[in-house]
Amino acid sequence: MSNNIPGYKEYLDMDKWYYILVPVNDEANDAISDYAFYDKNADKVKDGFLYMRFHEDKYCLMEEYLFNFIDAECDLLINMYEEEFADQEVLPSILEITERMINSSDNEEFIKLANEFKGLVEKAIEFNTCIGFFF
Repeated sequence: MSNNIPGYKEYLDMDKWYYILVPVNDEANDAISDYAFYDKNADKVKDGFLYMRFHEDKYCLMEEYLFNFIDAECDLLINMYEEEFADQEVLPSILEITERMINSSDNEEFIKLANEFKGLVEKAIEFNTCIGFFF
């Protein structure tokens, strides 16, 4: 792996993917709680989910600018090497925190990622499902 990538650190695992998923219906909502969202044979997320995926460098950026605030205010544990689910009860708070952090940031890379995440939160609210964090 080249170390001339902006923000790259030698200890980062740039081969592992990190996923944030939103089930689009009740069937997918049941599947996510069973961790049945990834088709290893096709090497992709199964149909029935909206998602974003990124590497550890982007996770670290989102952790610093967003996930730590969501954890503190929503009593969640969005952490590396953990799985966490945010249900309908906390999604409005997550949306508000995300908007607040976007509006207070000048980091363009974070703002782009956070807007993608915000779209997933809005879809989870619309679909009356959850958000799954799989790091």
